[in-house]
Amino acid sequence: MSDSDETEAPAVVEEEIPAEVASLDGIESADEAHNAARPARAAINKSRGGSRARGKPLSEIVIGSTIEGTIKSTTSYGAFVNIGFSSDALLHVSRMSDEFVSNVEDIVKTGDTVTVRVLSVDAEKNQVAVTMRSEEAEAAAASGGQRQQRPQGRARTDRSAQAASLTALADSGFDDAKFFEGEVVSTLAFGAFVRFDLATVSEGLAGTLEGLVHISALAEQRTESVESVCKTGDKVQVRVRSVDVDNGRVSLAMVTKDAEQASNERRRGGGGGFDGGGDSLYEAHEMGAADWAESTTAVNGDLSFNNAPMIIRK
Repeated sequence: MSDSDETEAPAVVEEEIPAEVASLDGIESADEAHNAARPARAAINKSRGGSRARGKPLSEIVIGSTIEGTIKSTTSYGAFVNIGFSSDALLHVSRMSDEFVSNVEDIVKTGDTVTVRVLSVDAEKNQVAVTMRSEEAEAAAASGGQRQQRPQGRARTDRSAQAASLTALADSGFDDAKFFEGEVVSTLAFGAFVRFDLATVSEGLAGTLEGLVHISALAEQRTESVESVCKTGDKVQVRVRSVDVDNGRVSLAMVTKDAEQASNERRRGGGGGFDGGGDSLYEAHEMGAADWAESTTAVNGDLSFNNAPMIIRK
């Protein structure tokens, strides 16, 4: 074999794992919480020669400058803003307004265009902090002076208002067969939460509430996944099934009352429950043989193997 026929095996190059990634095993404080969604971005870009860097480098940001950005996502503690640089900026909930803010989405939502002012840049941690508060409010907070004051009893007032709305709804004698419009605000594996205006449920009511449409009440047929029926932001027709004032819950449905009752009767009629008389998520024919337990015991009690040798000719 000639030298020209021989090919040299390429050297195996192992990509070094950044220390920040290898050691990411928890969050030390609330101030670091937003790093969990984007670990060691600067180190990763550096190890790859910056070929995937997005936007301008943080070194070009001028502290105190005003930038227009887009809300990329929201969390309970603030919002991330795409400001056109290599890292999204954090707009903390406490810096969204000169007034106290209890709910981020009362101020901004994903996709909103906002104007923010740069407060700080930490190139090592790849963090940018921005604000929508006035310069006077920021200066007062920095000097330890006037700070945002949480309204006295705010949380208690909110809970009291919700309880009052639930009680009013329960006492209104609402029509549990009446449909009205609501908006899906979130979806989970077991159902969808829908916000609705109380005035559309019964005359004389005011305010809004959120209720749960369980996955079993999304459609007349069996539903494999919530998002196959509805998604966040969808307008849907719902009705109130029940109100639990003590636990602060409203049960909603997207199927008619007649269809729900018929489904319940089918489940009860064929001994659908495990005890032959209760509700079940499954019809009787879907439960398998009625004597499955006895059959299993009989099989397990007399297990034997009588395999004969097998010769396979090739």
